[in-house]
Amino acid sequence: MKLVFTKSNLNKAVGIVMKAVPTRTTMNILECILIDATTNEIKFTGNDMELGIETIVEGEIIEKGKIAIDAKLFSEIVRKLPDNDITLTTDSNNNALITCEKSKFNIAGKSGDDFSYLPAIIKDKMITLSQFQLKEVINQTIFSIAINDNNKMMTGELFDINGEEFKIVSLDGHRISIRKIQLKNSYSPKKVVVPGKTLQEISKIIPGSADEDVVIYITNNHIVFEFENTTVVSRLIEGEYFKIDQMLSSDYDTKVRINKRELLDCIDRATLLVK
Repeated sequence: MKLVFTKSNLNKAVGIVMKAVPTRTTMNILECILIDATTNEIKFTGNDMELGIETIVEGEIIEKGKIAIDAKLFSEIVRKLPDNDITLTTDSNNNALITCEKSKFNIAGKSGDDFSYLPAIIKDKMITLSQFQLKEVINQTIFSIAINDNNKMMTGELFDINGEEFKIVSLDGHRISIRKIQLKNSYSPKKVVVPGKTLQEISKIIPGSADEDVVIYITNNHIVFEFENTTVVSRLIEGEYFKIDQMLSSDYDTKVRINKRELLDCIDRATLLVK
């Protein structure tokens, strides 16, 4: 295999798929990035068996092939190479040669055939919303998921689709966050719980354009996000989410309406003295 990339394209692609590479695993192959150029496009894939990310990379295919390369090492090499074209060459023994200007790196890879590809998903039920909307609702709710795994359900967020309304809910036992948005189209009712880790990584890699859409596919066990040249596949958290409506009361003793900006400014000043 022989591929040529610009540094910016390669660095961007590696940064995206690194989000799905596990830091600790008993399966060494999962610590790698799969580089697949067996077709007419170059695909990079990271997969920790719970979250998988695949992105198409702009580059020149001189000779087709595929290889799995240690993700952390490859990422560090790419990041520190000069800002010029980078050539990746592999041989029949899965040895990789990375060259850029006067720099050369020889590293041992693994067979791409041993890598765990993303699960095949039947894409029949889809939801469309803008990248900006998805990124916004994640950022406005993700802070109130539980950090530990004592209650698995609390580590995820409820996606509740009903007609044209899309409701996202998160809670950690002390706080509840609810965000509702109107969708462009109407959809049949569906409730799933998406892992918080998946949503955190998506919020980091999605550009957030108001003019570009995200397509979401939901099955019984997986959720798929497609935007630009990237596909994110995640397992869902199994089980029934908490009955949020029963937790919220409309019978308040006190209810205050206040200017949001003034409130945020006051909190910002007051927290200067919080230790």
